[in-house]
Amino acid sequence: MVQLNIETGVKTIDIYRNGEKAGVVKFSLSDPALLKRLRDVSAKSDEIQKNSKLDSLTDLDEQLEEATRIDKEMRDLLDWAFAAPVSDVVFGDSFCFTTCDGVTAMEQFLSGVTPLIEEAFRGEVKAADERRKKYLDKYKRK
Repeated sequence: MVQLNIETGVKTIDIYRNGEKAGVVKFSLSDPALLKRLRDVSAKSDEIQKNSKLDSLTDLDEQLEEATRIDKEMRDLLDWAFAAPVSDVVFGDSFCFTTCDGVTAMEQFLSGVTPLIEEAFRGEVKAADERRKKYLDKYKRK
């Protein structure tokens, strides 16, 4: 039997919370579909915030219920974007919109991982172009 192994560029990233290792997340940094899904996350998270009733609620139980609903939607969205269960490792038992110095945990994660994704994607595109030229340029018409 013939076997073909496709490497997807999945990387393992250590996640630290408050200086302690919380776990690892694994996903393909160079997958263009990840970039598209992250764009969709931005639009969908704006919609979730826009539709939130959190600011209008006065009862603490209702506020906590709404906050829990929003957190679940945002975590599901993040897991979908990365095509991997990253939210539990990244946020632990905290809400993803918990803030530290005015920056949400979600924002901390995305601002930390986005440069890694952009760098990996640029590197992969350049390497793919070079390989494509190597294999296909000999077939160009002269």
